Amino acid sequence: MTGPGLAPLADGDIPESLAQVIEAWPYKLHRTLAHSPGTLLKWLPFGEHILRENTLPFREREIAILRVGWNAACAYEWGMHSMVARGGGFEDADFEALCVGAGSEHWAQAEAAIVAGVDDMQARWTISEGVWARLSEHYAPDQLVDLIWLTGNFATISLQLNALRVPLEDGLPPLPEDQPHYTRANRS
Repeated sequence: MTGPGLAPLADGDIPESLAQVIEAWPYKLHRTLAHSPGTLLKWLPFGEHILRENTLPFREREIAILRVGWNAACAYEWGMHSMVARGGGFEDADFEALCVGAGSEHWAQAEAAIVAGVDDMQARWTISEGVWARLSEHYAPDQLVDLIWLTGNFATISLQLNALRVPLEDGLPPLPEDQPHYTRANRS
């Protein structure tokens, strides 16, 4: 992505109220969001909870986040969470299946339901009855609520990253090139 955006703040431009935040989260996303210190300070505790403390297991969380990033064509989100997921045991076949979608034979039923749920939320702003039934077979009510919050939060983050044109971190894996067998949620 090229063109105007907001440059991430350099160390000397970080407001004192954000010094500890940027020390803990030194990424270009957070340095860009630091242009609005109050919003960053209010959002971050929620974002940390959604990322690290919700009731979904790590694998399901990362499947959802990566599918959001894929659907949003958000290279930053895909790259950052590809690294996180790979560090947690994801393999090449997992990433290929994320690009293919819920119909990939790679997924266990519960994982395919997560991908289908994310796709529904991003394409329809709801979850269809059929996908809801599939999700409900595998996840408890608190996990379903957390999946919806997770998807919404990372859809918002992907929007911010894309709209603000946040530069990629050094060394991030790229968003895979579109191939005929890769699918994104249909937004029409």
